[in-house]
Amino acid sequence: MSPFREPGFKERQEAAAKAKQAALDKLRARQNPGGPAVVQQETDRVSRAKKRSTAKNTRATEKAEKQAAGEASPKAARKPRKK
Repeated sequence: MSPFREPGFKERQEAAAKAKQAALDKLRARQNPGGPAVVQQETDRVSRAKKRSTAKNTRATEKAEKQAAGEASPKAARKPRKK
């Protein structure tokens, strides 16, 4: 039986390069930029962003209407801090 031999620097470098390449190949195989799942995720993301934007604009409009009607915002009703 032969004794255990530790791999040298060059062997470790080669093993690391092979592992890195295998990981990159695996990642590239998983990513399919034109696939239907990716297109659906992008569509969902855009629709959620539009909903958030619409809700934000609605809140801002309501706040402006309240201020125009003379209602004070809760922050304006507070007493100022003493320094």
